[in-house]
Amino acid sequence: MSQPINMLNRLKYFEVMPGVNVGWHESNMSHPDYPESNKGYPKTLTLEEVLVLAREIGGNIIIKAGKNAKWYIKHFPRQELDAEIKKQAWRDTHRATMYIVEFKDVDLLIPRT
Repeated sequence: MSQPINMLNRLKYFEVMPGVNVGWHESNMSHPDYPESNKGYPKTLTLEEVLVLAREIGGNIIIKAGKNAKWYIKHFPRQELDAEIKKQAWRDTHRATMYIVEFKDVDLLIPRT
């Protein structure tokens, strides 16, 4: 994994939404440095480290499902987020925090399909 640098300076947009989650297991994005990342990223990573990974794989949604939970990186068009959030209304998401990010520049390790 590349060394974290002040990723907040690389963001064009950053929003924190407590108590919100989107997508299902198949929406998790994998990173080549973390072979099991489709099942989540280690809870020991910092937000800044997860931002580096998200930038490298083209993710714009980061989920931390609770204080001691794994991280998840996803990609959804921003205009679809309200509908995706409503799809999760049946779930208890009060422990989750969703970060919506848009990077000033993207340096994809793997192209999005």
